[in-house]
Amino acid sequence: MLTTQQNIVRTVVNNHYLTITPEDRILQLSNYAFDGSAFDIFGALLNGALLVLIRKEHILDIAALSQILKEEKITIFFLTTALFNTIVDLDVESLSQVRHVLFGGEKVSASHVARAYEVLGKGRIIHVYGPTESTVFATYYAVDHLECGEATVPIGVPLANTRAYIVDQDNKLQPIGVPGELCIAGDGLARGYLNRPELTAEKFVANPFGPGGRMYRTGDLARWLPGGSIEYLGRIDHQVKIRGYRIELGEIEAQLLKVESVREAVVVARETEEGQKDLCAYVVAGCELVASEIRAVLSQSLPGYMIPAYFVQIDRLPLTPNGKIDRKALPAPAAHLHTGAEYIAARTPVEETLVSIWETVLGVSPIGIQDNFFDLGGHSLRATTLVAMIHRELGAEIPLRTVFQEPTIAQMARMIEGRDSFVYAMIPTVKPSTYYPVSSAQKRLYILSQMDGGELSYNMPAVITIEGELDRERLEETFRKLIRRHESLRTGFELVEGKLVQRVYEDVPFAVEYTKASEEQSAEMVHTFVRPFALQQVPLLRVGLLEIVQDRHLLLFDMHHIISDGVSMSLFIREFVQLYEGKNLPPLRIQYKDYAAWQQANMESEQMRKQEAYWLDEFSGEMPVLELPTDYARPAVRSFQGRTYEFVISSHKSEQLRELA
Repeated sequence: MLTTQQNIVRTVVNNHYLTITPEDRILQLSNYAFDGSAFDIFGALLNGALLVLIRKEHILDIAALSQILKEEKITIFFLTTALFNTIVDLDVESLSQVRHVLFGGEKVSASHVARAYEVLGKGRIIHVYGPTESTVFATYYAVDHLECGEATVPIGVPLANTRAYIVDQDNKLQPIGVPGELCIAGDGLARGYLNRPELTAEKFVANPFGPGGRMYRTGDLARWLPGGSIEYLGRIDHQVKIRGYRIELGEIEAQLLKVESVREAVVVARETEEGQKDLCAYVVAGCELVASEIRAVLSQSLPGYMIPAYFVQIDRLPLTPNGKIDRKALPAPAAHLHTGAEYIAARTPVEETLVSIWETVLGVSPIGIQDNFFDLGGHSLRATTLVAMIHRELGAEIPLRTVFQEPTIAQMARMIEGRDSFVYAMIPTVKPSTYYPVSSAQKRLYILSQMDGGELSYNMPAVITIEGELDRERLEETFRKLIRRHESLRTGFELVEGKLVQRVYEDVPFAVEYTKASEEQSAEMVHTFVRPFALQQVPLLRVGLLEIVQDRHLLLFDMHHIISDGVSMSLFIREFVQLYEGKNLPPLRIQYKDYAAWQQANMESEQMRKQEAYWLDEFSGEMPVLELPTDYARPAVRSFQGRTYEFVISSHKSEQLRELA
């Protein structure tokens, strides 16, 4: 496709459907060879936004993708309709913080849009439409709840500097409500197909409604709605879009006819109840065929996305009274082509559960434990759903790649039965109380901090160099906001009836220790700033500010390891910067006390008792003698000395980590 700079600029700048700002963070889900990547890459570059790249294996890992959306604070991203539906099914809440979600590529599922709307609300979901020939998007529809109750979601109205026409066979404009072919004109139109002048002349024709211009005949059937939006109805020809890929069904049929003993072949795109489309191949052959063998033959000449999900062998193709193939009369793919695997019923509870999950995901039955997931209609998106359901139903986490490497129920069951399970459950919040349980890590740190020499060993000090203008009042208020936000910063530790507990205070006294100092004095003052904490006194956080010169300060802070760790420190710094800049942070669903209570409750579970019995048995009997290295002299007194780190934050908001020996 020959695409110009003008085409791309029209898509991402001053386009009426979306405003991208330098504060936006755009996630690139599209492969660079896919036209959707033009929106991701140039949408960021031409608007000064941040482009966040993602690993290929994370695109279909909904848990990883959800985490990326949260951690990277993604504000805008575009994805295919099929992936949009999968996210809505598995983790719609992951979209809640995104400013705009754009999706398109195939016919939309109104029920999925309605569910997403409940989380995102009006105007944040944008249904986009556009063939590659019109440079990514040609029309858009900012989803409105009034339309979500309808059977379909419109593809909307044209982008800026784009025109849409719906015409009949004679190129006459169709009135409202009457179907016709959708044609596109305007600045988004590509020059044509590379080295294919005949196809370019066929599809890019003179625009009868704009003298001297061109328009692209999409081959899509559409109609105008009374409100001025366009409704997509399907394809005029046998070209379809599956998971974002445009596919000519005739190409697949031609390759099927090359398979030995296949006499006739028809391929159709069948829509599931969830709104997804699957390729289904119907063949008439002289002998019984095996799905895996046909799949192997097709894979030599077709890309994976063009290989049908289902193969159905029938005695003859149904015909209309006019002698044409009656595609509507073709049977459902439930009676799929023989997979080549011997049917063996489930033998164990895990296999029985897997059979039930597979039947739900694939929509076929019966399923034997030797059947191949992909021979039964599985594909990458269904594999994503399968992994999530296995986690939820069996409490087992398996990587997505495992579905491709071990695609039978028998293989998956052996793997699941041979590993520890994980409970699929959200950590609950605990009821308000005066005291709460502590976690195992907190118990350990409390004991270690009471030992000789451990008074300062578990302090976590840091120094931030702030260069530029500083608002002292805003700085102090930022720390107060952090203390109000995180209960750990309002938590003290006490012994109640000989048992260590944590106590969360509603309010705690806090003030920044402000001092002026010279460069020479600062090193000593940083050293004396770190001093022991009394673990029952809150907050276990200490902050100091040294003014070196007018526009140069050292921000000192120290907290105890019992309420923080390395990961917490990075979160602390990030949220401090965001709050200081005036940004609003989303509320926290749970606090650390909730995790501690959940962890201690699970210590009494059957799983933990098995672990305890195993390790007691493993270390029973005579303990092994440990050979210590003797290549250097050991100190007479144990030292707890470690390293400190300095963060530098300049007035232009850059951050640098500098290790101090």
